[in-house]
Amino acid sequence: MEKSRDTKSKSIGDILSALTIAVLFIVILLLVVFTARAYQHSADSQYENDTQRVVCAYVATAVKDHEDGAIEPVDFGGCPGISIEDGNTGFAHKIYMKDGVLLEEYSRADTNINPDTATQIGETSQFDISYITDDLLEIKTDKGASYVNVH
Repeated sequence: MEKSRDTKSKSIGDILSALTIAVLFIVILLLVVFTARAYQHSADSQYENDTQRVVCAYVATAVKDHEDGAIEPVDFGGCPGISIEDGNTGFAHKIYMKDGVLLEEYSRADTNINPDTATQIGETSQFDISYITDDLLEIKTDKGASYVNVH
């Protein structure tokens, strides 16, 4: 009879140990899943923020790199943008927003834009360009504004 009691208490102890290990395993697994999801959310948020900042910085850099050509805010048939003339060549770097996407193309200054052949810079829901003074250009996107001295 004592052997039977020993076996029962041993099997209850084994069951409790197995349950404890299983609970710990589930807790650790849940912690790993939670941490991975939190990291993914953080990485996605950082990527979106960086992408939006790049859009504004790209336009500001394009304006700073102009070579003696006119820099004019332009409405390209309902698409807000900017035309940066390339000196006396007759060509212009055109940057504009269409359907929430910022596009660029390099073409003759006197031709219309062609979004089908333009290169995508990034996504933005706002793109406003205006001169604050004769020399200070303000570039606004949905992530803020940049100011560029054009002379």
